[in-house]
Amino acid sequence: MWILAFAVVQCFYRYLITENQQRFFEYAAIHLNVRLVHIPLTFMLGFFVTIVVDRWRSVFTNIGFIENVALSVGTLVAGTDHAAKVLRRTIIRYLVLSQVLVLRDISMRVRRRFPSMESLVTEGFLYRDELEKMYKCETMYNKYWLPIHWANQLVHKAMFETKNVDSVQSMNSVLMNINDFRQSMEMLTKYDWVPIPIAYPQAQSIVPIMTILQFVVFVGWMKVAEALLNPLGEDDDDFECNWLIDRNMSTGIEIVDTCHDSCPPLKLEEPDDEKGTMYWCHPTKNGSQAPPTAVAISQHKNPFAKVLNMVHPTTPEPSPPSYRLDVPKQ
Repeated sequence: MWILAFAVVQCFYRYLITENQQRFFEYAAIHLNVRLVHIPLTFMLGFFVTIVVDRWRSVFTNIGFIENVALSVGTLVAGTDHAAKVLRRTIIRYLVLSQVLVLRDISMRVRRRFPSMESLVTEGFLYRDELEKMYKCETMYNKYWLPIHWANQLVHKAMFETKNVDSVQSMNSVLMNINDFRQSMEMLTKYDWVPIPIAYPQAQSIVPIMTILQFVVFVGWMKVAEALLNPLGEDDDDFECNWLIDRNMSTGIEIVDTCHDSCPPLKLEEPDDEKGTMYWCHPTKNGSQAPPTAVAISQHKNPFAKVLNMVHPTTPEPSPPSYRLDVPKQ
């Protein structure tokens, strides 16, 4: 479109105006070209792209993966009975529920999947009595914090009532991981709450009007930044929030349920060959095979040795200097 407009102006300048009008047009073009140098266009565009890329990176960092908190819950919330199993699963479900509540307000893909609170009940992220309890919480603001509060209360009860958590340190560790997950969700809401000022993309679209090279480079640069402007959108290269929700629920339940209190037994591996395996099995330049040193063989026999003295096999170990004074005989 810009190239077509450039061709129209070029034809207008060459064929439709007089020579005096052409001189005036040239003077105006030179004046605008000189003035354009004083506009910090590169700085403005670079600043805009830097903000967008940093914003994209921060959103990706804080999008919320469940592994840390699920591993702490699966390890520190003990118990193999049905009640302990339900406790761990419910904590994970509450955390993913909080993530769904946040993402459905900032991502159109998640909003289409969960258009209402009833859809959360249908998908199994929320029970009917829990939904009624959320409705009873009268506040004019969002309720992202409520499932996090429920999860914290369950951890507190596991410590002081059901005794599934054996120490205050373990309880604090689980609560800290839950709080880190909540802070990631809070960061996402902040980025959605305060968008990038629209003046930046508007200015970059209007200013580059003088040369085709500036247009291609600057506007192309701006389009790259605009593609990263909303990483939670519906484009093909945006974040798959629905996949993340399903993944967090499945992975979290697997960690705290199936893999809970499951660990392979400890085994001490014994070397099969008493002579040891050479650390360097490739021949040298002259075709000979370098034999392993005595230190390497002994280290292979004892793989858990703490100290390894690397001494060349052909160089004798120097004896320590003697500081004893020989007194002559009387």
